[in-house]
Amino acid sequence: MGSDPDILLKSTALFSSCTDEDLAVIASHSGFLDIRDGDTVFAGGDKPERLYIVAGGEIVIRKDNDEGRSVDIARFLTGDCFGELDMFTGELRNAAAYASGDVSLLVFPDCKERFSEILTTHPNVSARLLHAFLVQISARIRGVNALVKENSPLVQELKRQVYVDKLTGLYNKTCFDETLDRVINGDCETTGLLMYKPDNFKAINDTYGHDAGDKVLRRIADGLCELVPDRDMLFRYMGNENAVILPGAGREEVFRQAEIIGDFLRSIDLAPFLDGNTLTLSVSFGLGVVPEHGSDASTLVEAVHPLALEGRQRGGNLCMFPEDSTES
Repeated sequence: MGSDPDILLKSTALFSSCTDEDLAVIASHSGFLDIRDGDTVFAGGDKPERLYIVAGGEIVIRKDNDEGRSVDIARFLTGDCFGELDMFTGELRNAAAYASGDVSLLVFPDCKERFSEILTTHPNVSARLLHAFLVQISARIRGVNALVKENSPLVQELKRQVYVDKLTGLYNKTCFDETLDRVINGDCETTGLLMYKPDNFKAINDTYGHDAGDKVLRRIADGLCELVPDRDMLFRYMGNENAVILPGAGREEVFRQAEIIGDFLRSIDLAPFLDGNTLTLSVSFGLGVVPEHGSDASTLVEAVHPLALEGRQRGGNLCMFPEDSTES
């Protein structure tokens, strides 16, 4: 097993959920390292630039106690992974790792690159690896948030890759799904949701090209970040459709926010993106409230999501609750 990085990676919990393509990328940035009995793999205070998988032998983790004596606090055998927590959080090593007997290690990344460089060149692989890391740590340790520092540069960058839409800078559908479920199951008695899309966006793409359409989407996102009360509740759901979650909001507040957003979108000057030509956005909204239109996230989205499209089909510039639909 030690001579084949793909097999060793796949047999390790952290990498077991990775796709074959992910494993190929990770293996291409990994390398084997032979350590002699008693040699140091890393020392306390070292920068955490890589993680290790024991391909053969035994690794001992040692740390000084309050009395200044070095004590063994962990042992890792063939197939075990160690050093990953520090690598993901960016914290300096707080213990030392030694070889107990001759040891073979698989090192990721190998000495040629840093993890931060691989993060930049392979963001999708890094994002999925972060998910696997958080799942593994959550299963092992209570209070994971105390260990995985939210302000760790690597964690922040990986979370950005997972949760932020690259085109607009808004939070993406993955983040939307998680946030809506969390808010609905939180302390608020009601939760409002509005989902909206420009009725005439296709005309922009067809007439002026997708590059112009992308610029319009970015302009919309920039303006909404200043307009929406809580930036963390604004999302690019998919395509040209955005969503806003309004914790604690009832029908009147959801409708009021839709009017505010609609007025803003219709007021945007699109001429700079359309070769100097003028065009006014027409926007339709789907609106819903928990528990009136659904008791959970999936039910609420199922009720609200189709309404913006129906609004466009009925002439555009409409704000609709589920009961306003003629297709239900």
